[in-house]
Amino acid sequence: MVLLIAYGYLGYHTLGGSLGVLKWADYSERSESLNAEITRLQAKRETLELRASQLRASNLDLDRLDEEARRTLNVSGANDIVIWLDETP
Repeated sequence: MVLLIAYGYLGYHTLGGSLGVLKWADYSERSESLNAEITRLQAKRETLELRASQLRASNLDLDRLDEEARRTLNVSGANDIVIWLDETP
């Protein structure tokens, strides 16, 4: 009888415990969603690194500097027509 209870206890925790088979499926799904988020964040980081490298003194892009200054200060010339494009993918 004790052996039967021990087998039942071990069987229950094999399926439904914190490290059981059912939790393993949850971990797999969570892993896939986190990998997708990592990919998205890496792409965003590359975009930000490119923007930062264009503003460094050794590789200064004057058009990019002018664009960032206008965007940050919200200033343009009297005869300028400014069209801001959405940068989200």
